[in-house]
Amino acid sequence: LLAFFSLTPLPSLAADPDPALIAAERARGILTGNTGVKWTVNVHSEGPDGTRDAKFVSISQGGTIAAEVLEPTEAEGRRYLAESDGKMWFWKPGLSRPVSVSKRQRLSGDAAIGDIASTSYVDGYKVEGQEDGEVNGEAATVYTMEANSLGDTYKQIKYWVTKGGNLGRKAEFYARSGTLLRTATMEYGNSVNGRPFLSKMVIKDSSRTVTVRFSDPEIGSFPDDLFDRDQLGGGVSRAKTKANR
Repeated sequence: LLAFFSLTPLPSLAADPDPALIAAERARGILTGNTGVKWTVNVHSEGPDGTRDAKFVSISQGGTIAAEVLEPTEAEGRRYLAESDGKMWFWKPGLSRPVSVSKRQRLSGDAAIGDIASTSYVDGYKVEGQEDGEVNGEAATVYTMEANSLGDTYKQIKYWVTKGGNLGRKAEFYARSGTLLRTATMEYGNSVNGRPFLSKMVIKDSSRTVTVRFSDPEIGSFPDDLFDRDQLGGGVSRAKTKANR
């Protein structure tokens, strides 16, 4: 279950001159300022090692994400934190303090899947080029995004954003060698403020397919202490927005 917590969008949006790209990121749940999103996430993984399922509640806000595992039973109560600088932390009952998740771990196994879903295609990356293309028969702009620093997990991302509706439908993730590592496709069956909102992501690599479903999105402002690593032992699933307190 390592880093299943990251299977929601993570960083907040940076200023970018391309309104279509910004709109696409917002539809994926990458929000600005003190506005965050809380939702239930179900994950189904299929590969050579069999199938696995997990369920958790996740909250992202201000470039940080916190999550708590609900299922399977043996992992219930485990909590995770991903900070805006890329650091990730794990805690479970019995640990005196959170444990760091390394970049190497984020590139392998379940952590890699989490890292893909949590990657902002704006923060940490810059647009190096764009061209006309299509995805699933829809006209799209294909952005080529290059990492700003060696600390970013992927050297390059290609991102397909539909011209009608400005929705990110597909992304490809490349290593520094130029090798295609993984591909993600997105669907937008949820609705927030009358606009399509992320509901499903399918991530594939050479040996595995992971389907991530997002439900019950709640938009609001969440307490800062939820994203404090020193308080990671606190509950995430019971968190309320400030507006609902």
